[in-house]
Amino acid sequence: MSDSIDNNSNDNINDEISERETSHSMCPLCCILMQEIRACSQQTMKSPPMGYTNQCQFILHNNVQNNHKIIDNPTCSIKHANQHSSLSTSSLKHDHVSVIILDELKRFCENTTIRGLPRIVRAHNRYLRSLWSILVCILIFGCFVCMFFLARQYLEYNVIHPPRVLRHTSSPFPSVTVCNFRPISPDGLKYLQMKGWKTPRHFVLDIAAYAQYIFYNRQKIEEYNAASAAFSLAGFLESLPNNEERRKLGYQHNKLIIKCQITYLNGSKPVAAPCEHKGIWRKFIHAQYLNCATFEPSSELRSDTTNIEMYIYLDEMLKRAECIDCFHGEVKSQLSGALISIHGADTLPNINDKSINLKPGTLTELRLSIVENIQQMPPYGRCSKNHPINLNLHDMIYNYSEYACREATIQNDINQRCGCYSMEYPYNEYTGYEPCTGLSQFINITSCNRNELMLYQQNNTRNSIDSCINELKKFVDRMMCKRSVIENYVHGALRNCTMPCSFYSYESEQSTSTWPTKSWQLTWLNSSYNKKLGVFNSTEFKPYHEAQRLLQLGNEIEAANILDNINVLERKLLAVLINRPNFDVRKVEEKEVLSLTSLLSQTGGLFSIWIGLSMISLGEVVEMCIRCYLRVKHSRNTSIYQDDLCHTEPISCKCIKSIETHKIFQCSNYHLILNALINHLQHACNTNETTDKTNKVIITEENNLHNLLLNKFKTNRTDQQHEL
Repeated sequence: MSDSIDNNSNDNINDEISERETSHSMCPLCCILMQEIRACSQQTMKSPPMGYTNQCQFILHNNVQNNHKIIDNPTCSIKHANQHSSLSTSSLKHDHVSVIILDELKRFCENTTIRGLPRIVRAHNRYLRSLWSILVCILIFGCFVCMFFLARQYLEYNVIHPPRVLRHTSSPFPSVTVCNFRPISPDGLKYLQMKGWKTPRHFVLDIAAYAQYIFYNRQKIEEYNAASAAFSLAGFLESLPNNEERRKLGYQHNKLIIKCQITYLNGSKPVAAPCEHKGIWRKFIHAQYLNCATFEPSSELRSDTTNIEMYIYLDEMLKRAECIDCFHGEVKSQLSGALISIHGADTLPNINDKSINLKPGTLTELRLSIVENIQQMPPYGRCSKNHPINLNLHDMIYNYSEYACREATIQNDINQRCGCYSMEYPYNEYTGYEPCTGLSQFINITSCNRNELMLYQQNNTRNSIDSCINELKKFVDRMMCKRSVIENYVHGALRNCTMPCSFYSYESEQSTSTWPTKSWQLTWLNSSYNKKLGVFNSTEFKPYHEAQRLLQLGNEIEAANILDNINVLERKLLAVLINRPNFDVRKVEEKEVLSLTSLLSQTGGLFSIWIGLSMISLGEVVEMCIRCYLRVKHSRNTSIYQDDLCHTEPISCKCIKSIETHKIFQCSNYHLILNALINHLQHACNTNETTDKTNKVIITEENNLHNLLLNKFKTNRTDQQHEL
């Protein structure tokens, strides 16, 4: 029986301690009182007079009643603490919050997964704690140094271009642009003579003479440099009345390209057809090469086109000792042959920078490799989807490209600031602007020539050249304006001309061989197709006809000798084959060197390697914050409740008499803290001590009682183990 009583006693004590730790709904003093009451009842082997909850409610009810009595009887009440006491109470509360935060921080450091912090807290002496603190600081510093370099690398927004090959992928066949290096054709020369106009070279020499007399001889070097802009074919063309007159001087595309054939796949079968039937020709005027022509395959055939074959008839003027369209300042104006440009379908060709020279008397094969470019948007790249779809250039509609946008922007700026257009950039003739050169008086053979200038210098008769000088001065003003505009676009990309985010580019491998061979020339000239053209009936080809006649008569040796002594066909003819050997596409996609995902991944790796910080550690920090918040909130609620019961209301002497006379508890004499409290309150009524001191006494007695209970619990557990 005694053993069972002891066991029950130990179990009850355990319940008391667990209730003391988990009860948050009442003040600590009331909880201790309840625990002590139950201890009294168990020692006397009697059950409590009422339940735990009823007792607490009874005490609280009596306290509230006593407080109401105090209000009714203020004569025995203790006055509230003064302002200094309230400030000290507030300071105690803040100190209590700090203790809670420090306690939770210590608990966090003891149990966290972050390296080094548990070592600092658990160090046995000050030296080890200092050592671990320094080591942790060094590791944190090293981690943030690495993070600095990683962030700087990320903010550079570098990209790489890893290529990959897509086998048998549909892709569009490019457009092909062809120009003759010799801009003025024999028919164009005849037209100049018929109109009484100067040749381009004669035009340039006259302007150079006037510019030297007006500007250079008078040390006006800047004006002379501006006037030298007219020393080119572009200055001559801009001085002509309109585009129609300009086109008549150059090679017409049907006479330049005497044969064009396109081959495409119909299923798996290759089909050849004339270019005119399976595509369109675009014709425009270039400032250096005059008439140029672009062939664009039909949109439905572009993905199936395998090659384009062109035969170009240069029709070079052979029996001339002086070049009428060659200039000192332009090396390409001194070449013979043709040039070809491979570019995206329906886009403006960049003839000046991206073209291939074709040599007369050769067959040039261009084997294409198609590249699909995928660009990044800012901040990694310059591509944008907010650009116009089409651009109006050369009075035609072209698809948008960065190059076309740049050329059009410069031309528009010249139009707006100088009131003219320049043939060096794509222009629209019918926009209301005049050419920037516009030296119409220098075009006619009889006006503004070097002979008039020499007569003026000899006879000093100025009337004949006044108009020429005035026109040249106006031209120089326009040229200086134009030069100031162009200088703003020399370097760098234009803000409003962004790259498309996806486009095709074309790379080519070039191979050249002599064509046609001597033994094939007569056969090729006498084909039915060439006979229909009629271009080989001129007097220059009479030796070929004679060789053909001798061959038909059986005199092959004499025919071969004639062919060996002439090279007219080699100088006037060339062929080009644009071939797509396969349907593979090389895809080049811009990718970030360090993307946001990589940045976060490497950041996590740095924190993990240096200080062991992980996402679990962040969860631990969140847990610490939540625990601090809950403990501080509970502490504030408890403090407010205690103030309401013990401090904010006046303490009456009648409370003491009520506790003594009513004998609420059966073992009230046994309750140590109650007796101490009654004695202290009696003393306080007599000495009028402050409430803060009362609180200190209560807290002190509460701690003493708590230690008493723990010692009692340990003694009972020891006795129980000895008995067992």
